[in-house]
Amino acid sequence: MPIYGYECKKCGSTFQTLVRSGETPECPSCGAVELEQQLSLIASPAKGGEDSPPMCSPGPGGGCAGCPAMMG
Repeated sequence: MPIYGYECKKCGSTFQTLVRSGETPECPSCGAVELEQQLSLIASPAKGGEDSPPMCSPGPGGGCAGCPAMMG
């Protein structure tokens, strides 16, 4: 379910909500359904390079050395 931002045309309230397919959201302040969907910002992907964390390196047994998931 995507999260959408809305502005109520009746009271001017802005809010975000999860919206299922075929569902019409309501303003939490006044209950109106006359809403204007707002543009959502999307996080940009991390850039590669020297500032990025290092990738896993093979350990002594061929496994990953230094990964938090492997360091139980």
